[in-house]
Amino acid sequence: MAKLKLIHYPDPILDKPLDPVDINDPKFDPVEVKRQMVELMITEKGIGLSANQVGLTKTFFVIGEDPASATMCINPKFSADATDMVEDYEGCLSFPGVYVKIKRPRKITAEFYNEKLELITSELTNYTARCYMHELDHLLGITMRDRVSKLRWDMAVKKARKALKR
Repeated sequence: MAKLKLIHYPDPILDKPLDPVDINDPKFDPVEVKRQMVELMITEKGIGLSANQVGLTKTFFVIGEDPASATMCINPKFSADATDMVEDYEGCLSFPGVYVKIKRPRKITAEFYNEKLELITSELTNYTARCYMHELDHLLGITMRDRVSKLRWDMAVKKARKALKR
């Protein structure tokens, strides 16, 4: 597998929905993919990284704060109570320095395959649920800019550009 590189917006791969992983495909090595993605995520100071952010076109991502606690989520799904939402700031490695407030469920039930291809069902709350949903958005071709008004997005980009000039 070639070394993975972080992709930045406006690369069109970030706007395209991805295809599910065939977990029986012998060419798919989830342990190696997870290792490389977690390494890149940590190097870039992120807490989540989706397949399309590294040029891959299948539905999986990694989340976590360090290699020991990182989780790989293959073919992720979720259910949530749409009445229990919370708004908070999010950033994204594909949009360096841009932060916007996005409304997300406070608690979700996540279902995914891990790197051992075991089916996992887990209750996720607060920041972990937010991170899971952010990365799942990527797999659906949805970015942070799609979750806010054009005005809010333009203001956040302007603020990021100012900060980078300092």
